[in-house]
Amino acid sequence: MGFMDKAKQMAEQAQQKIDDAQKQFNESQGQKSAGSPGGAQRFDDHGRPVADAPVAAEAPPAPVESVPAAPAVPDSPEAPAPPADPAGAEPVAPVEPVPVEPAPVKDGVDANPDPFKPLQ
Repeated sequence: MGFMDKAKQMAEQAQQKIDDAQKQFNESQGQKSAGSPGGAQRFDDHGRPVADAPVAAEAPPAPVESVPAAPAVPDSPEAPAPPADPAGAEPVAPVEPVPVEPAPVKDGVDANPDPFKPLQ
């Protein structure tokens, strides 16, 4: 019975340490939330903390200035021609896919068996 008594005593000590740590944690959390202006921190729909924005201190955004349009380039013979194809080659024809034939069956064994089909 000596072993059981020691185990019980150690379990009680461990539980006491856990209770003390939890109490300290709760006190530090209470101090943090009391120090914030709103009491508790607020979170958005996705669980991100939301910063409290000042209500009247924020100035309205400045109006966006319009950007003048680029001047039109007149069509004249002096205007440079669009650049030619740098390679000077003809356009490449699209490549047609090559049909792939299934692997031939040798002696009743498929070279690519279905991995989900049970073995026979």
